[in-house]
Amino acid sequence: MASLYVLAGITLICYVAIVALLARQYFRTRDLGLIWLAVAVVLWPFVSRMLQTGEKVFIDRLVRHQPVDLFPFSLVTKGELTLGSLMLLLTYTQQLIGVALLLVAVLYLSKMKISGSPHPS
Repeated sequence: MASLYVLAGITLICYVAIVALLARQYFRTRDLGLIWLAVAVVLWPFVSRMLQTGEKVFIDRLVRHQPVDLFPFSLVTKGELTLGSLMLLLTYTQQLIGVALLLVAVLYLSKMKISGSPHPS
């Protein structure tokens, strides 16, 4: 059990280091791509985990055959979607959002490298 706390501590230290490095570089360059990178690499994973916690509550209700009136969970209740398909849909949606945020960051950063100005055109 102690190893879990060690892993959690190391993970937290890594996130803090990433935020510190991105913030320091942003304040030096004012590059908006670094903000997008922070959103994609630091903020979105935390938001995604919170959403997964909420999803787990609704999925537990569905497993117990309790009605859920919130879309897309209601599709399982109506029989239009299986529970496995719903979980796959939610997982891929979260992955797509994360990759899209990362793509925006890379596009901003690549525009900065090409133009050399602090504001992408």
